[in-house]
Amino acid sequence: NYDKVFWVSAFEDEVAFRKNMAALGYDFGDRLVFWEAPLTEAGAFFNTLVDSVIRERPGALVIDSITEFLSLGGGVDIIHNVVYRVIKQAGIDVFLTAEREVAEKVAYIADNVIELVYDLKPYGAIREMLVKKVRGGKAGYSVPFVIAEGSGVILFEESTAPTSAVEVVETGWCLDAAAGGLYKGLLHSVVGPMGAGKNWFIINTARALMERGRKVRYIDMATGGLYAESRGVPALGMEMNFEELLVTLYKLAREGYDAVFIRGLDLVRAMYGDESLYKVLKVLRKIAQMGPAIVVSLRDLEKFDMFFDVVIRVDKGVVQAVRAPGGKVGVDIPC
Repeated sequence: NYDKVFWVSAFEDEVAFRKNMAALGYDFGDRLVFWEAPLTEAGAFFNTLVDSVIRERPGALVIDSITEFLSLGGGVDIIHNVVYRVIKQAGIDVFLTAEREVAEKVAYIADNVIELVYDLKPYGAIREMLVKKVRGGKAGYSVPFVIAEGSGVILFEESTAPTSAVEVVETGWCLDAAAGGLYKGLLHSVVGPMGAGKNWFIINTARALMERGRKVRYIDMATGGLYAESRGVPALGMEMNFEELLVTLYKLAREGYDAVFIRGLDLVRAMYGDESLYKVLKVLRKIAQMGPAIVVSLRDLEKFDMFFDVVIRVDKGVVQAVRAPGGKVGVDIPC
């Protein structure tokens, strides 16, 4: 978004920085001026910084991280007086990174405050961007995100597209009579007790769509997809890794897939609790809004009903639409 950025780092040299950024898919070229800052006396450091920034005239200044530079002495006042007033008054946007304890000390001088939360779980890392302060704008909400090789930072924001704009995809079998088909842009659940035939149902739905020339992906986080493969549906076996799942779904949505079927979230819930499933479904809903119909199988919707736009109940060859924009809601349909 800028013609030139002046990047000040206390952590890494320019070669390592550009190499790490390139692995994420970012190539800043000569639009980024990198300064591997020496940790010296505070007054001399900030005076040199101001002189360098005014000479380069970038659109933005990034200091990563202010925690290290405040350790030189001088306190928060030097940030406010030298960096914020002098540089910002020159029309240069200033971005500061800091660890939480230091960020709390400088937050009052900032126009915008964003806290990045990183929580490492057995099923993968959970990352959220907490928007805590926006001067003159909306704050007090969070945006999940992942950092992926080749794709960089991927934000999962809520779509503003109206639900009425979703595309109905006919499958050619009993799902059409029950629910009106699948709905691109919506999150679906197929529910039923163990042995009810949930996996049988979503595999046959996937195969019916494939026979109609639709782009379909079946993801199995429980058994590696062996049953689906035996039924003629190519499957992607996946470890219980939150980040891997979200990156995969994001790429499938970008590639224009019509439907993605996911089996195994009950296992995630059983091993790691309701919180893990809550975090997954929160993002799955947002990915569905990017375009594909996302269908997950679950034994029940206790505590999670609010995430789903379409709910299909399956029990030994009989399906019923509990919630759906079309079809015959509440009527048993044999398959």
